[in-house]
Amino acid sequence: MKMLPKYLVSSFIIILVLLSGCSGIRMISGPSTEDLYSTKFTKEIEIIKTQYRRGQVDQALKALQKMQEENLEPAEKALRRNLVGVIYFGKQNFEQAIFNFNQGLATSSDDASLTSQIKLNLGGSYYKLGMVEKAFNVMGEAPYGSLSQNDLVKFHKLKYRLANELGKDNVAIRSLIWTLSGKQKISELRIEPFYEILTNKFRKLEQGQKYKILEEFEEVAPFVVGYMSYLEAEKIYYSGRKDDARDMIRWTESNFGKYPEIVTLVKNFTFKVENYARLDSLTIGVILPLSGEKKSFGERALFGIDAALRDFQEKNSNLPEFKIIIKDSEGSGVVGAHQVKELVEKDFASVIIGGLFSLEATKEFEVAKRRGVFFVSLSQIFMNKEDKDHLLLEVPGSIESQVNQLFTSEIIKEFGPRAAIVYPESKRGQAYVNEFWRKSNLLNISVTGVYSYDDKASDFREPVKNLLGLKYPRVRKEEYKILDEIHSLEATRSTRRIQTLKPKIDFDWVFVPAYPLEAIQIIPSFTYFDAFNVPIIGGPSWRSQRLSRESYKFKNIFFVGDDVEAISDSLSQNFYDKYGKKLRLIELRSFDSMKIAMNILNNGKFTSRDELDMAIRGLGEIEGQTGSWSLVDGVWLKKLASLHIRNGKFSELLPKAENPEGPTK
Repeated sequence: MKMLPKYLVSSFIIILVLLSGCSGIRMISGPSTEDLYSTKFTKEIEIIKTQYRRGQVDQALKALQKMQEENLEPAEKALRRNLVGVIYFGKQNFEQAIFNFNQGLATSSDDASLTSQIKLNLGGSYYKLGMVEKAFNVMGEAPYGSLSQNDLVKFHKLKYRLANELGKDNVAIRSLIWTLSGKQKISELRIEPFYEILTNKFRKLEQGQKYKILEEFEEVAPFVVGYMSYLEAEKIYYSGRKDDARDMIRWTESNFGKYPEIVTLVKNFTFKVENYARLDSLTIGVILPLSGEKKSFGERALFGIDAALRDFQEKNSNLPEFKIIIKDSEGSGVVGAHQVKELVEKDFASVIIGGLFSLEATKEFEVAKRRGVFFVSLSQIFMNKEDKDHLLLEVPGSIESQVNQLFTSEIIKEFGPRAAIVYPESKRGQAYVNEFWRKSNLLNISVTGVYSYDDKASDFREPVKNLLGLKYPRVRKEEYKILDEIHSLEATRSTRRIQTLKPKIDFDWVFVPAYPLEAIQIIPSFTYFDAFNVPIIGGPSWRSQRLSRESYKFKNIFFVGDDVEAISDSLSQNFYDKYGKKLRLIELRSFDSMKIAMNILNNGKFTSRDELDMAIRGLGEIEGQTGSWSLVDGVWLKKLASLHIRNGKFSELLPKAENPEGPTK
């Protein structure tokens, strides 16, 4: 007897449909074992594995059945039975699979890794037969600590699902932490659907249970626990238990200081708490481009702010005397960021309105976030969801709000469950595609195409060509040859043929978060390549005169955004009477931002940023002139409308989403 090489100790393990989307099997490797497997057995098993890899399943099964068990060592018998069971599982013969797995467990005790693999396979087989409790009990007995990281994740994914179905939340939470234990970055965590499930379940626990779980997994999943403990400390702080929060922050810092992201979070939070608590609850800062090329846009925004002040005074007789401090960003994000710093540190502004353009908005918010001030942005902020928080409200509706509306059950029912996205190669585009992936994974929506385009290019046909499967015709060589011969026999052609192959449309709709000028060039590319009547969906900027003028050329064109038709005629008329100007989008968003700020501040007397912070967290929902926002997982999601563009007219396709996180799965 001699030690079996590590790569040959491999057995097979089932990958369930519910975990990976396919019902195949694969080999895994466990820890080395000594004096359990003979050289002869090793060679025979390797031949069988080779047969199996080549698709010769029946030959592999016959070879396993010919082995004489009386000549095998206990671990060898168990390994043989496991392989037989896996083959029967692949044949959907779960009863035979269960029989062989149970036979394997009778002699597998010497090899802990093999025992865990068999129990996972057995649990999966019971699950396929609907025997959830029996599957759960089998999984509970497995020595899973001997599994590799990848197989440990698979084990706990199944165990979580079983525990969740049986209502065993304590087990489900622990399995979720095991599942995420390999994550080393916040961005990796936040795009993982299981993370959101974990945070929702963790939030419902009693405080003592939370501490127990964090301590239990301190070494098993250090990064996950470090991030969760920071978030818990932040939550405790804003609930008023500041001493408890400081204790947890110190524990987080001392135990997870090797992770730079967690260290940065802790330092920023401590800095914010210690230095920026003071505020004047009646001071509102406004930062707009009031000089330079963008001056005219800033001046238009001032009309909206002035209109909101007048409207608020007319409707509130006991209005407190708000102090509005207006600063010039000069059209620069750097200057705007400096103005935020001045408004917080010198003027103690409680709320800051700014970010008329996205590049300015992002830089201004970054400074506002570090100082714990509520920032109302007049444009979208192109950052990933994990970089935002409850102290940011994007008046036009954030990227998260748009994608949330895209994946509502109403949209999926209307257009279909297969989505695609064509996005710009920029920070803005990356934020869109990240959220698109996150949301689709969370809701198990199929994304069949993801392609980017150079937003500085003059020709946008290439990504559309890729999406339609026309980029590499050699992949469809036979189809191309047949169609080319048919087309060559056509006697006359009234129009020029663009391409020989027909487009391959394996998606139901495509999201194109492009600006109107780009959209006007991208949309015709679909018909150019014979992809007619494909539903194309854009963002709020598609409500533009430029796109409206061109819309008579397009059919299935939609976008998610504000339903401005819902704005009362009286508001528009009052604005025109006072200023002799039409109430357009910039004026309307500025009006909305100031009304939101005054409504929040008028509802309470805040002596510190902590009090204002807690009040904003406790709102749950914010009502505005252009819509309403709900606080979901720490960010404000705006309820948007789904709109259709045709012949210069905008009409609502579907009602606004009622469920801020999409359909329940």
